[in-house]
Amino acid sequence: MESMILIEIARERGRMNDSILKFPGAVLELEEVMNELQSQIKKLTKIEMSDDGSPVVSGFSDEAKVAGLQQQLNEMRSQRDELLEIIARIEKIFGEHGRPACSMEAIDDRIKEIGQIGRDMQVRLNGLVIDLIVNNRAITLPEIWSHPDVRALEDARAESIRDGAVELEALQKLKSALEPHLRDEDGLCDNAFYPHHHRPVMNAARISEMSL
Repeated sequence: MESMILIEIARERGRMNDSILKFPGAVLELEEVMNELQSQIKKLTKIEMSDDGSPVVSGFSDEAKVAGLQQQLNEMRSQRDELLEIIARIEKIFGEHGRPACSMEAIDDRIKEIGQIGRDMQVRLNGLVIDLIVNNRAITLPEIWSHPDVRALEDARAESIRDGAVELEALQKLKSALEPHLRDEDGLCDNAFYPHHHRPVMNAARISEMSL
């Protein structure tokens, strides 16, 4: 499977309910079941030794069952390939906007952080002003706002707000560009995550999962 940033993130975090990570999460889910199918086919495979001593496949103990398993495997490969194409388009959009691929949660968290930066610095500024007044009851407002520490903090706050506004606009544009690719109108993710009515149960562990 082609190495993709979002697939690695999904492998580490497993956030299938994230509007971006649901796609790589679905790929990983399909890969797991595909491995199970391949394991079943292997168990049904008859291996014989050729005249030169090399192992060769001579047939299957249940050809009808193997044919069914192979059909399921082919269908899942097709679904996985479609998902990989979607993921590639999503990662391309991140690249076009000059940002590393990430979850939607990470984008939203950054938007919240940007909104908080100005408020946090305002709290620090208010604290500094209070300290100046406490230390010098006679200090005037012009003296407060001309104080080097106050001016430095106010300048830093203004710069952070300006930079934040630029980044916020860029993030909103990124979200708008991503949105059409996150709809999953064909239900590929649902088919991968909730396949119980499409796919036979593989083992007791999956039976247990389905009963939850």
